[in-house]
Amino acid sequence: MLELISLVGGLILCFYIPYEAGKVRTGWIRKNFKGEPTDFRAAYLKQLTYLIWVGSVIAVVDAALAPLSDRSGEWVFKLIGAVVWLAVAGLSYNERRRMMQTPA
Repeated sequence: MLELISLVGGLILCFYIPYEAGKVRTGWIRKNFKGEPTDFRAAYLKQLTYLIWVGSVIAVVDAALAPLSDRSGEWVFKLIGAVVWLAVAGLSYNERRRMMQTPA
């Protein structure tokens, strides 16, 4: 069940990261953010860096645990989860790089 939650969460992030990063690049700020727009951009870059690390760690752990699974088909879902979280890390890296190149 935990693998399913992780898989669905990663898939949601695969679509949400490019959508929200595109809005932030154009100057969008969350309504509940208190501070300057440049501070929001810096905080968002920090969040993307965090997602790079979290996605990489979850992908490595899922890939390492795949051969150790007891049930016959469970390793497939662990590998799919590893690929999804590696995609989250890659998308975060790409959007962070694009945001660093775009002027504030």
